[in-house]
Amino acid sequence: MYVQNEWHLGKVIEVEKHYPGNYGAPGVPRSKKRKRTPEDIARQNLTNKNKRVQRLILANFKEGDWHLILKYRPGQRPEVFDEAKQHLKQFVSDMRKAYKAAGVPFKYIAVTERGKRGQALHHHLVIEDIATDQVNTVKLVKKFWPGTEAFVDLYEDGDYKKLAEYIVKKETKEDGTWATYTRSRNLITPKPIRKVINRKRWSMDPKPKKGYYIVKDSVVNGFNPVTEYPYQHYTMKLIDPGGDTS
Repeated sequence: MYVQNEWHLGKVIEVEKHYPGNYGAPGVPRSKKRKRTPEDIARQNLTNKNKRVQRLILANFKEGDWHLILKYRPGQRPEVFDEAKQHLKQFVSDMRKAYKAAGVPFKYIAVTERGKRGQALHHHLVIEDIATDQVNTVKLVKKFWPGTEAFVDLYEDGDYKKLAEYIVKKETKEDGTWATYTRSRNLITPKPIRKVINRKRWSMDPKPKKGYYIVKDSVVNGFNPVTEYPYQHYTMKLIDPGGDTS
């Protein structure tokens, strides 16, 4: 018996398979299990956080939305994190009000970082791209943050793994305050569909659901370093007629 969790995230389905700790895995004696070290816990917490942000992006944003970089003009750069944080808060407030006036919810994920070698503070955001008679995202961004040119198209093969890792990586302790990522409260928080499979083992070469393909190099067959139980992760993506399925 093993557990299969599926996250349905727009055009993407993430699948994770593992053996429950109180049941065990075929061929693995319970004596193999060891106590988790602080390093194990820290590593797992980081992995979980990366995945949590990645799933937030997948569930709430799409290809064509923006990874936005808000930089400061020379002479206007804040020196301390708290000042930069207030600037970001004001920008989000202005955008939210403009969207609300048009009857559109404003959704975002944001993190503030300092450039390499202690350089200028700036902000990274993931936001929707909306272009209607009532709301035009690009025009509003340039209105509330003049001079913005860094609009990076969300694509990255549609899984946003690197972007999620980048956002989490930029969390740090700045000016005595934890500079963590923030998000709008109206984001969908993905929950897994949990299934208990009454089989001893899963196939090492999983097959996709009808209408999907398995993303190249996404299949991971590994072993938990603490329990030594096997696990499997992979990602399926909806087939785009005429598109690449590599």
